[in-house]
Amino acid sequence: MTPTALYEIETNEADDGTLYPTEHMWTPAGEEAEQCGFLTHAGLQISGLEGPYGDSYPVAFVFLGKSAC
Repeated sequence: MTPTALYEIETNEADDGTLYPTEHMWTPAGEEAEQCGFLTHAGLQISGLEGPYGDSYPVAFVFLGKSAC
């Protein structure tokens, strides 16, 4: 039995033959971050995710930022 992939990344081919992902992650910048529900702290952008039942507290958080590595 062959398992199915959970997620497949669609790619395109550049002029030089290298593959790059078709999908991109949007990241907010500046004041746009706050308008879209993100807090900015120490270079990280943080946002809470609502649950399916309309709870007043987030069920998960998303952190966006550059790695120090």
